[in-house]
Amino acid sequence: MGKSDDPIDTQSLAIRLVKSASITNTSGEVSFPDILIPILREISFFNSHPEHIQEFYIEGDEWKRRIVIALAPGEGTSCVVLTGHYDVVDTSNYGALEPFAFDPETLTKKMLQSLSSKEKLSPPEILLKKDLESSFFVPGRGMLDMKSGLAAGIAALADFLGDDERSGNIVYMAVPDEEGSSVGMKAAKKILSAFASEHGLRLKAIINLDAAVDQGDGAEAKAVFLGSVSKLLPFVLFVGKPAHAGAPFDGFNPVMAASVFAREAECNSECLNIRTVFPGEEPPPPTILYYREMRSRYDVTMPADVFCALNVLTFEKNPAKVFENVTLLVQKALDSSISLLYERMSAFSRKQNEHVVMQKLSSEIIDLPELINRAEYVAPGILDRLRRVAEKSFPEDKVLQTAKIVHELLTYAQIEGPCAIVGLAPPYYAKAELDSDRDQLFLAYVKDEINQFNRDHEESVKIRPYFPGISDMSFLAPSVDAQSIEYIKQRSAVDQPDLDEYLKDSLDVPVINIGPWGREYHQCGERVNRHYAFNLLPELVFKICQRLLKENL
Repeated sequence: MGKSDDPIDTQSLAIRLVKSASITNTSGEVSFPDILIPILREISFFNSHPEHIQEFYIEGDEWKRRIVIALAPGEGTSCVVLTGHYDVVDTSNYGALEPFAFDPETLTKKMLQSLSSKEKLSPPEILLKKDLESSFFVPGRGMLDMKSGLAAGIAALADFLGDDERSGNIVYMAVPDEEGSSVGMKAAKKILSAFASEHGLRLKAIINLDAAVDQGDGAEAKAVFLGSVSKLLPFVLFVGKPAHAGAPFDGFNPVMAASVFAREAECNSECLNIRTVFPGEEPPPPTILYYREMRSRYDVTMPADVFCALNVLTFEKNPAKVFENVTLLVQKALDSSISLLYERMSAFSRKQNEHVVMQKLSSEIIDLPELINRAEYVAPGILDRLRRVAEKSFPEDKVLQTAKIVHELLTYAQIEGPCAIVGLAPPYYAKAELDSDRDQLFLAYVKDEINQFNRDHEESVKIRPYFPGISDMSFLAPSVDAQSIEYIKQRSAVDQPDLDEYLKDSLDVPVINIGPWGREYHQCGERVNRHYAFNLLPELVFKICQRLLKENL
């Protein structure tokens, strides 16, 4: 790296950042800029030029959270942006170790004591104990996701400022609320565009500093990611035909259909029949994030409906294609459950040695727009009324709002089961990717720097097409069109005005992710690989920034 007047101990800096408990939607997140800005001012340039660090309140944010932007100026107008989020998830899963979750040194000791006292360890615990004993990993909430990435960015920034003949500019931008609804990055896109215009900067690239995970030696996570997966949350409300528990064959229990659907979909990478164009690269498989029957109390009658929301991470850009395949899966589950009920009725009849009468059942799949049309025909304006009630009742949970609205619409639409209502719940994350025409030179320079870095350090940093989890890259380089946005809106029970933000304030700049690697983010065993995060990553980020700023893109 260059010769910085302010050499950064990246590990110590990361620990300082971790010790500030910036849990999403808490006072710790709100006050984190008051920790970060003084740290940035420890760099000589910012101490002498404090006006180059600014904070921006997010418009309309009830928490009054802030985005921090630091400008490291150099010769010319070219600019690379380093960015990441400073919020972290909560610490409830640490159990008895929760008081130490933000103190990496103490947490290491306490974790090892706890693990050593157990008679039998699970495989993840065995690996955690081995990692901590080796001193190759540092634990702590936010240490991996993503305070180490923020620290590496500051180290690269300081090194850049150490060169008196530096070419170009670097903007360092830290945002809140990635773990919630990405309020920070949604607002940051517009703020960054205005900031660049005000300072006469020409954005050449944005580097997100988020972390990747690897349960092995880091070979798959030590990577530069050229895009980010899309996330959709298709929902299905299975509607039954309630009957008394003493006469179950008089009705249809929607729990059966929901369970068949869950069994078929859960962690099944083949269930949606979406093929990747990148051999060896697969997004995480679908998993159910919401599963509940809709009544609020015990009843001896079967439940009327069961709500499921399926998390789908995909390389597919077109949400309609994903939704259509989910609908086919729902139809298959509904038909299979009806057939299964007939089989069980027959088996029961043989055991009873008498004929059991059961009415013939047929299935129907109803798209949410059709459900809304039927309900609005009977009760004009009902959707808006239900939306207001749901938002007031569950202001922090858009998925529960969705479930309640769809459940209530059934009554007005006069629909009986067996059937299934299908739609899309928030949040939606657009696929992020490079522009194959615009970014050819950019990609060539990035590849060249990675190859040189690997030779210099005998490393194996690789290029991968997509970051495997959702990230703020989706808002910086969204690959989505107005038709897709409209398609999602039509299948959403709740109002989602923020979807239009995807189509506004386009930055028209390549976005990649270069971050630390570790294990178990969001878990109590969250930890970062020490050597890569604190020794190699800052240099890799600096070298790529330096190259991009010198080249004519």
